[in-house]
Amino acid sequence: MERLSDYIQGERVVRELRRHAPEALEELARDLEQPLNQSLERAMARTLDDRRVPDFQAAEVLMPAMMKTFKVSPVAMAEEELAVLESACNRCAVVGHCWGAMRDGVDAEACRGFCPNAEAFMGHGVKG
Repeated sequence: MERLSDYIQGERVVRELRRHAPEALEELARDLEQPLNQSLERAMARTLDDRRVPDFQAAEVLMPAMMKTFKVSPVAMAEEELAVLESACNRCAVVGHCWGAMRDGVDAEACRGFCPNAEAFMGHGVKG
């Protein structure tokens, strides 16, 4: 019963933010450092996966964090290549999972399993 209560609590908060304070929901999604309880964090991840934060652009929030994870400098890439990577990031099917991973500070090896841009980042990352 506790798991159901946690689930409902997280979903209820996200639903209320989406309805009454969408800008606060977007701000919460953009802040990878904001401490959240587990139920709210899981609800936020589901909400991002379902694209229920309309103005959230993964490439603006998650791609810079992912590039740090892979030790990639954006200046090491051509503008056209960055545009392609940003497009892939914004279309990613696991944005919520990525959001959680970036919040948790997972390493590049863990990200290789889900990031559509991992191979490109690995090709531009700091060696050694």
